[in-house]
Amino acid sequence: MKQIKIKISPDGRIEAETFGMKGKQCLKYIAEMERLANAVCDDSEFTKEYYETPEILTQETEQEVTA
Repeated sequence: MKQIKIKISPDGRIEAETFGMKGKQCLKYIAEMERLANAVCDDSEFTKEYYETPEILTQETEQEVTA
């Protein structure tokens, strides 16, 4: 399950950490967090999950075609 943990300090500083997002999946949430907080990201660090390969779900389908 994908999650984002958000911490807001008394001085207004916002910290966010992602969980359950492997590879670059977490990066697409930066712009959304900036929009929601009306803020700009000034620093970031990658979690160990960033360096893991994301799981890709595939589905194979066989269908018989008759004329």
